[in-house]
Amino acid sequence: MDIPVRSKSTGLNLTPLIDIVFLLLVFFLLTTQFIEEDGVGVKLPSSNSFTTRDRDEVAIAITQQGDLFVQGQRLPLASLTAKLEAILGADTTVVVRGDRDVALQTLVSVMEKAKQAGAARLVVATLQESN
Repeated sequence: MDIPVRSKSTGLNLTPLIDIVFLLLVFFLLTTQFIEEDGVGVKLPSSNSFTTRDRDEVAIAITQQGDLFVQGQRLPLASLTAKLEAILGADTTVVVRGDRDVALQTLVSVMEKAKQAGAARLVVATLQESN
């Protein structure tokens, strides 16, 4: 009497699949830009144009009430120039993140103080409009 012999199942080899998944994970981790926000809740105005962010930049946030935050620290307008002089480098960009409802005079005053402190470049942060 012949007894059927079952062959051993080799199964599915998952090693190449796991290798590819890890390579994709490493690729996306290395190519992703991690943007550091200052944590101040500001509703940015919208715009059609945009530029990429510099690595060497100082963020100034202006809330709807007119409060100033430099790198997450609340600061009065009078001491803004001294604070910026202490932290600005030779080619540091100053990014002004003004709330869309902030008074224009406040925004202009902050930009003037940044120029007095020696900012190489001033940028006003906006959100890109969706079509």
